[in-house]
Amino acid sequence: MTMTALELLSFVVGLCYWKKFSKTPIVVFILFLGYNFLNEVVAAFVLVANLAERNTAFYNLRYLIYFSALFRMYFKYLNKRSFKNTVVAFYAVWLLTYIYFVATSYFLYQKPLFSAVTGDMLLLVVVLLYLVETINSADLSKIQDHVLIYISIGLVISTVVQLPASVAIYVGWYKITDASDSLNAFYKIIRDASFWAYCISYLIFAYGFYRAKSSNYLMQ
Repeated sequence: MTMTALELLSFVVGLCYWKKFSKTPIVVFILFLGYNFLNEVVAAFVLVANLAERNTAFYNLRYLIYFSALFRMYFKYLNKRSFKNTVVAFYAVWLLTYIYFVATSYFLYQKPLFSAVTGDMLLLVVVLLYLVETINSADLSKIQDHVLIYISIGLVISTVVQLPASVAIYVGWYKITDASDSLNAFYKIIRDASFWAYCISYLIFAYGFYRAKSSNYLMQ
């Protein structure tokens, strides 16, 4: 509930400062936050109302929207041609893993673990490319005015924690059938770490929307 509320908060703050970013790809990220919040609510409602046995499909579709939106956003902001080409290549690689999952797996019940982990690793590299390029080219005294810096920091925090958490939870925890298994405590710690990483990320997003300069400044 806390994470969902913070996600909604970041979306609302983004809407409040929409005019600052109305001419930039950042609006796509703001809209994604709104979509992600609604996706969580609808997915939970489907289970609570017994409308379906599982809600996996909602999250599987989210991966396509999430990675497509973020790879596109960073492509727009990167300046070096080699970095832009890297984004295109990474997105193509990820898309192939996703298409393979859709073609060979049961979309309504199975999680695209390999595709999700691959996407997170590739996106993390892209985010780091943006941070390196921005730090090397921008006035460091004004770097805090770039909203994508805040978004990037939030993504790094959530992704670095989420990557090992996803693998550990889906490969290890879901195979445990004994509630008294001693590993349950370990996996719970990992899940909680992932939860708080997302919470911190949403707070950073919200602060970034508030703190950053207008779109005209951002695109300089």
